[in-house]
Amino acid sequence: AHGSQCGFCTPGIVMSMYALLRTKKNIKYSDIEVAFQGNLCRCTGYRAIIEGYKTFIEEWETQQVANGVKSITINGNRITNGNQNGVCAMGKDCCKNNKFEDKNESQYIFDKSSFLPYDSSQEPIFPPELKLSSVFDEEYLIYKGTNITWHRPLELSTVLSLKSKHPDAKIVVGNTELGVEMKFRRCTYPVIIMPNCVPEMNSIIETDSGLTIGASVSLMEIENTFRKYIQTLPYYKTRTLITIVDMLNWFAGKQIRNVAAIGGNIMTGSPISDMNPILLALKVKLNLLSKENGHRSVLMDESFFTGYRKNVVQPNEILLSIEIPFSSKFQYVKAYKQAKRREDDISIVTAAINVIFEEHTNIIKMINLAFGGMAPVTKIATNTGLSLSGGKWDEIMLEKAFSMLIEELPLSPSAPGGNVQFRRALTMSLFFKAYLAIAQEMTKDCFYKFTIDPYFQSGAKQFHGKMPKSSQYFELIGDKQIKSDAVGRPIQHMSAFKQVTGEAIYCDDIPTAEGELYLAFVLSTKAHAKLLSVDPTKALAVPGVVAFYSAKDLTSEQNEIGPIFHDEELFASKKVVSQGQTIGVIVAQDQATAQNAARMVKIEYEEIQPIIVTMEDAIKHNSFYPQYPKTIKRGDVNSVFADNNNIFIEGECRMGGQEHF
Repeated sequence: AHGSQCGFCTPGIVMSMYALLRTKKNIKYSDIEVAFQGNLCRCTGYRAIIEGYKTFIEEWETQQVANGVKSITINGNRITNGNQNGVCAMGKDCCKNNKFEDKNESQYIFDKSSFLPYDSSQEPIFPPELKLSSVFDEEYLIYKGTNITWHRPLELSTVLSLKSKHPDAKIVVGNTELGVEMKFRRCTYPVIIMPNCVPEMNSIIETDSGLTIGASVSLMEIENTFRKYIQTLPYYKTRTLITIVDMLNWFAGKQIRNVAAIGGNIMTGSPISDMNPILLALKVKLNLLSKENGHRSVLMDESFFTGYRKNVVQPNEILLSIEIPFSSKFQYVKAYKQAKRREDDISIVTAAINVIFEEHTNIIKMINLAFGGMAPVTKIATNTGLSLSGGKWDEIMLEKAFSMLIEELPLSPSAPGGNVQFRRALTMSLFFKAYLAIAQEMTKDCFYKFTIDPYFQSGAKQFHGKMPKSSQYFELIGDKQIKSDAVGRPIQHMSAFKQVTGEAIYCDDIPTAEGELYLAFVLSTKAHAKLLSVDPTKALAVPGVVAFYSAKDLTSEQNEIGPIFHDEELFASKKVVSQGQTIGVIVAQDQATAQNAARMVKIEYEEIQPIIVTMEDAIKHNSFYPQYPKTIKRGDVNSVFADNNNIFIEGECRMGGQEHF
C-alpha cells in the first residue's frame, strides 16, 4: 500500500510498532494510535501505514474470520466465518473455490520465498553486552564540557548541596523542555542536575488521602500506576486519577511521556500546559525542600505562579513531590484540551473543572475552574468559582458562569498566540462540555437526576476517530505483458525495503571524512535594510573557525543566481530584501563551532524607509511592480453591475500567507 515515500520517518514508525508487539498482547487499534502519537510523517500520510499494521490487531483478525478470509483455532476448534466446521459461509462461491486461487494479488506484489524464516534469536533487542555491568548505574556521574557540567547524583542530600551551591542550576529529567531551549533558543545552563537515580524523587507512595508522586516520576509511570488504582479502588475515589490519565493521552506523544516528568511540567510553568490546569483546579500540595530551610509545603493555587514561567519556589529549593488527592463521593473532576490536532500538539486552551456537591443534591459546595492559554500563567477563575458556589448545577448556573468567565478571562487583542475571540469562546465551550458530562454522570450515579435536552447530550463526549478503511485497486497482469511494462502493475517503492530496515542512508548517516569542514550561514535579521558593515573579526577568533566568505569574495557575475534569470544574489552585497537572506558563511571544523561563530558576525543595518507591509502601504507610497497596471478581462462587467436582478455582496477578506509574491 506504499507506506513509505521519503522514508525518513519509516524506521521510527517500524520500531514503534515493534516495541508495541513486544510489550503487549491482543493489540487493539487504540494501542496503535497511542504507539504512533510521536511519529510524524509529512509525505506519506498515515492511511497506508495503518493499513499495513492493522494485520497485527485483534479487530482485523476477527474481521478476517467474519469475512471468511482466514480461520483461527479457539479451544482446539477451527473456526472460519463463525463456523466451527471450517466451511466458509459463502459455500460454492468461497474464494478458495475460485479458479484463480493460486493467483492472488500477493504474488504480484512480493515474493514470499525471498523472506527469511522467523528466528527468535535475531530479534532486535537491547544489546545484552551493554547490560553486563551495572557499575555506572550505581555511581555518582559527572560530565564536564566546555560550558556545561552535568551531574547524575544518587542521593537527595547531594542534589540539595548542588542546588545550594548553584541556585541557578537546572534540574532535568527528560530534557523535553530544556533541550528545546538549548537547541533552538541557544540558551546555556552551566550546571545541570539529573535526579533520575534519587529514590525519594522517583517513588509513588499511597496515603490515606491520595498518592504522593515523586517529582522525577515519568508521565508514563504515573499513567500505568493510576490505571492500576482505577481498577482496584471504588470508582468515586478515582475520578481525579481518571481525569489525569485521560489528559495524559493527549499530552505530547508516548515517546515523550516515557521520559518527561510531572515535576518538570510544573516547574516549567508553561501557560498552555496540559497538566497544570488539573493540578491547579485540585489545588494539589507541593512538597519543597532545601538544604538551608528544610521542608515546606505550598498549595498549587492562585498564588503559585507569580509571572510568566515564574513561581514561588526559591532558587535553592527543589520540588520533591506532589500529593494527588483521591476524589470524594460527591466530587467530580473534568478536563479538556483544544488543539489544532488531537495528538502530539500544544493546546490552544485547556480547561479543568473540579466541583464538590452537597450530599445527594445538585447544590455546588465548592468549585474550581482553571484554564491554560488565557493568561501569561495558568489561571484559576477565582471570582467565577466563588460566585457559583452555593448555586444549583443547572442552566441558570451555566448562563451565570458564561457571563463571569467573559468578565474574568479577558484577552488583549495583541495577546501572544492570537485567536483571541476563539480562545474566549473556548472557555465557555469547554465549561459547557464539563457541565453536560457531570450532569450525565450524576444521573448515572443516582445522586441527582438531570433532564438534558437530547440535542445537547452528545456534547459531553470526546471526539474519537475511527479505524481507517481503504482499498487499493490494480489488475492481476501476470504474464500477459512483458515485465518492463509497468501499466496496471502494483509496483513496489524502490527504496521501501531499505527504509523499513533502517538501511537507507541520509545526510546525517554519512560518516565524517578526514579533514571535512562544516559551513554555517550568516543570515539577515532585517526584512529590508541597507548593509552598512559586516564584521567577522570576533567569529574568526573562535578556535576551530577556518574562514568567512561573503559577497566581497566573489565577482558580481559569480554572485548572481537564479533558476532561469540570474536576478538574485548568492550573498547580499549592498542591501537585504528579506529576513533570513544569506549575507555570508562561516567555515569551521565542526557544526557547533560553525553555528556559534555565525551568530558572532557583527552586522550593521540601516532600515529602508518607508516600511511597506500591506496593500494600503503600497498604494500610499506608489509602490507597484513594473507590470502594473495588468488587467485580466472577460465579459461586460458594467452591464452585470447595472442589472437590478443581481444581488451584490460586499466585504473584505485578508490572507496572511503568500504562495508567490
